[in-house]
Amino acid sequence: MEYLTVAKTADLKGCSERYIKKLCKDGKLSCNIEINDRNRPKYMIPISSLPEDLQAKYYAQKRAEAGLELVAQPVKNALKQPKKPVKTSIEEFSEDERDEIALWVDILRDWQRYRDQYPGKKTEVDKLYVGKCQLEHNDIKVSVDILYRKYAAYRNNNLQGLCENRGGANKGKSSIPPELWEQFCYFYLSENKPTVSRCYDLTLECAKEWYPSMVSNFPSDNTFRRHIKSEIPQAVLTYMRDGDKAMKDKCLPYISRMYDGLHANDVWIADNHTFDIQSYDEDNGTIHRLYLTAFLDAKSGVLVGWNICDSPNSQSTIIALRHGIMRFGIPKAVYFDNGREFLTHDVGGKGHRSRKTDNPEIEPPTILQRLGITMHNAIVRNAKAKPIERTFSTVTMQFARMFEGYCGGTIMQRPESLKRRIKEGKIPCDFEIREYIDMYIDGDFNMQEYGGAETKYKGMSRIDVWNMDIKSVGIRKAPEAELNLMLMRSTRVQKIKRNGVFVEISGEKVWFMDYENTYRHLGEEVYVRYDPADLRSVRVYDKSDRYLWTWECADKLLIDYITESKEEISDAMALQRRVQRFIKAEAQNITDGLNSEHKIDLMEAAALKAAHGKQSFKIVMPSNVIMIRADNEPESISKASGFLSCPSKPFTTFDMPSGKALVSRQSSTSYFAPFMVRPSTLSVYATSENEKPSRSYIL
Repeated sequence: MEYLTVAKTADLKGCSERYIKKLCKDGKLSCNIEINDRNRPKYMIPISSLPEDLQAKYYAQKRAEAGLELVAQPVKNALKQPKKPVKTSIEEFSEDERDEIALWVDILRDWQRYRDQYPGKKTEVDKLYVGKCQLEHNDIKVSVDILYRKYAAYRNNNLQGLCENRGGANKGKSSIPPELWEQFCYFYLSENKPTVSRCYDLTLECAKEWYPSMVSNFPSDNTFRRHIKSEIPQAVLTYMRDGDKAMKDKCLPYISRMYDGLHANDVWIADNHTFDIQSYDEDNGTIHRLYLTAFLDAKSGVLVGWNICDSPNSQSTIIALRHGIMRFGIPKAVYFDNGREFLTHDVGGKGHRSRKTDNPEIEPPTILQRLGITMHNAIVRNAKAKPIERTFSTVTMQFARMFEGYCGGTIMQRPESLKRRIKEGKIPCDFEIREYIDMYIDGDFNMQEYGGAETKYKGMSRIDVWNMDIKSVGIRKAPEAELNLMLMRSTRVQKIKRNGVFVEISGEKVWFMDYENTYRHLGEEVYVRYDPADLRSVRVYDKSDRYLWTWECADKLLIDYITESKEEISDAMALQRRVQRFIKAEAQNITDGLNSEHKIDLMEAAALKAAHGKQSFKIVMPSNVIMIRADNEPESISKASGFLSCPSKPFTTFDMPSGKALVSRQSSTSYFAPFMVRPSTLSVYATSENEKPSRSYIL
């Protein structure tokens, strides 16, 4: 199989190499990918994967190079625009097209009657009728050839052929060569969103470079604009220029949720909203925008609970939830998005934010679990799944616009007089917004007409829908004291340290302890429940969620780094001494019950243990004893045992500082001294040569 390079394929097709590479990357053109010397991909395109016209052009060039024939003329672009389907039914045409078809049917029938009545030659009759038709229908182009072509279409029931000359479906359109149209679309269908004019200019420049023959008859700017509307579907245009999310939001079919099987308090939807109001913070004297955390009942559309805060956080979520529960009861489920203010370890769990490294087994139960509420998370970047977004839009339109500090959601919506009102101090304070929002939600928003999909509630207010539906299912409530316990925040599992347990508030650790239980259970794993509004004490639980103790704040251990207060230092040191006394007393009490005669030191206890062990000590020899002798000990064993090995020359004695030892001659090539030798030097004498030592060994 023959393969072409990108450069050769681009030359054959009459386009840029970049365009061919793009076709390969997008999978529109089959290719094999190789890695060149510079570690870059090299695209090799098989001849068989090219369109037939390009294959024919390639082989024609090869024949011309061989001197067999001339090079064929360039063919049309292989990537042609798809042909439009032929219309066969009159209903497929527009009203203007149907009028044109009816006009030509009348003309052709009249022409045939005219021919039947005229006795002369048919060619003369046709010329006469064309003149007559031009006088009667001066707005259309008529000739003998057109009459014959229209009549052929009429006899073949080709309705489309009866309206092609006047325009009809092609009215206002001009053909654009496929090469130019594809080049234009390559520029225009980009997320950078270039203008039509800019893409037109760039396409013209490309035509000058690659298709110079087309420059003289280059289509107009308006022609390309008409082609965009007629040739590119709106969904494709949205996807290419605006992205995947815009295509999903604007073009894909959406899922409609049915509320017939849903009841009040079945699902509460939570979200945060930034007020489009500039307000004055009376505590620190700054101008800012407040946030609304709210819960919406999915059935009725009632705003059940809310809280206003400086910035969205998990504590604001808990306060808004408590507000809703105290008024409307406990919901069965809540619907959160994927914000950090909702997906925390102690509110509802991490949900989609959980990682593989997280260990759910050691996590304390969440607030929602303690309340028996199921948590659901919205699909990321899917605003249509949260109807509370539309509720917040209503709040902005109705509530925020009432205030002098209204700033709009965007810079385009910001009133020109806002700066002047801020300068004159005419913007509201934070407490005013808090007061008005409470009155507005219950007195206005929740009293507005129900706008849901269930027609049976048409004409009823939101609160009336909730009141009617809750009767059939009942309500879940909890006493305020128990509700406060269930809504307490939780820390992660921690070990009891010498300062007790801690709660981290704004990056600072606040310690809590009970000096007796702290040191009895030092190092044990527990978790802590606390109320951020009241840090005088916390509740300590084990990992099985069993309540253990209530510990007070160890504020006596918290003193300034540099302090001159002797009273603070004295209190802290007194607590240390108290704990010290307690530990010593506990240590002493451990051995108070032991008899005095049993209070022996470690040496005595060790000697007692050894004496008991000595009584049981015994060496038991096995029955199968293997005797090892000097005359048959293997060489390998002797060497491993450290015995002396000597050369095979005959000798009689070892001369040692301490005396002489007689060693008998062995039958093997080595001699052994089967005894321990203490002297540092051993001299070996060969009796057949001389009396001097022939060899010495360091032992």
